[in-house]
Amino acid sequence: MAAGPQSSGAAVSAAAYPDSPVELPARLQKGAMRRRFWGVFNCLCAGAFGALAAAAAKLAFGSQVNIGLCVLGIVAMASANSLMWTFFSRGLSFSMSSAIASVTVTFSNILCSAILGYLLYGECQEILWWGGVFLILCGLTLIHRKFPPTWKESKEQ
Repeated sequence: MAAGPQSSGAAVSAAAYPDSPVELPARLQKGAMRRRFWGVFNCLCAGAFGALAAAAAKLAFGSQVNIGLCVLGIVAMASANSLMWTFFSRGLSFSMSSAIASVTVTFSNILCSAILGYLLYGECQEILWWGGVFLILCGLTLIHRKFPPTWKESKEQ
């Protein structure tokens, strides 16, 4: 058999490893925004399915429930839980950070739980509860926000 050309491997071009970071092309930046959108979307769906699973469990194990409704509630709870974990794992894979995904799922779950509680059971939340939801939303906004580089970081570049 004939052997291919042998490379010496002694020298590596300096152009292969630049000193300054290279900007991503515009097409990759759009892809990153698309991934971020799908990460947030999947996390919001995961929170909604988690709230739906909790509502189904509350329906299934209520005080005056017949056996058919109990079985239906358990099946709905198991299905919603499996969908919740599917969307959460997809959200984690699309997300830039697990903290962002976790806080997004938590916010979505709390908000959907309040909506489902009102629609299904007529529950109303206290003002203190809504204040906590607002603080979680503020924290979520800060986590999702991209801060401009500091003076020290821009000087190093």
